[in-house]
Amino acid sequence: MLSSPTFASGSGLSVHIRTTRVDGRVLSYSYISGAAVGIGNNILEVQQDGTLFVNGKRYVAVHTGDTNVSNVFLPGEFATYPLTKNMIGKKKKITQYVLNLTDTNFDGVEDKPKDLDAMIKPMTITIHANPRTHMLFVKIDCNIEDGIGLLGNPLSGNRLLGRDGVTDMSKDWNIYGEEWQVRDTEHKLFQELRAPQYPDSCIYYASDKGHSKKIHNLRRRLLADGEDTKGMVTREAAKDACADFDGVNKDNCVHDVMVMGDLEVAEDPSYGI
Repeated sequence: MLSSPTFASGSGLSVHIRTTRVDGRVLSYSYISGAAVGIGNNILEVQQDGTLFVNGKRYVAVHTGDTNVSNVFLPGEFATYPLTKNMIGKKKKITQYVLNLTDTNFDGVEDKPKDLDAMIKPMTITIHANPRTHMLFVKIDCNIEDGIGLLGNPLSGNRLLGRDGVTDMSKDWNIYGEEWQVRDTEHKLFQELRAPQYPDSCIYYASDKGHSKKIHNLRRRLLADGEDTKGMVTREAAKDACADFDGVNKDNCVHDVMVMGDLEVAEDPSYGI
């Protein structure tokens, strides 16, 4: 998802995500089921149920029901950066981890500017784990000039560049996604390997009674025929459930509610971020 070789004076920052495909009776879709952050030799991994691993040590996501509880069974920092945990959502069952990478260390700097706060650039990585949907939401708030990966480089504009930093893959998302598949020569952050691993390519086909069917872009497909599928949540009901959100976030919420057939999916505040 993102790599910055020069982060933290050369320690390096890497963010990897793992997806899982669900082959439904009518529709198929994929979601982020794992996220891992590496800084230097330190690795943080979040699984789809909210369980956290920090350098191999397991921290269980405990849902106490107490809206005031945070940082339950959680170390206060990761690789010297503050790490916090909150229970969010209407029912306080969604686990939120926030890693604050903001550099506020000006020790040893002479003639510190008077407007110091204005110079500090907030940098955070936020991961939500929804136990109902098993979906992870990963948000990276920072402007890393040497950043590469799926998120692209901030200096590349609207182009989606390949590993050579030149080839524009904006017109083919599948090729672009495979371009940034973690290679066998690169450090892997997840504790367990799971197929497909490079050089095996991504899987675009699912088995259907001995035949193969291609997995289409779910959200586009729902716009065309999802509402007419028997037993699915209607588009109007999904819109009502997602009324608190706007723009593209609302569209994503509506489509996810429809494909899962679950109005409570709209209770995830990730759609509002």
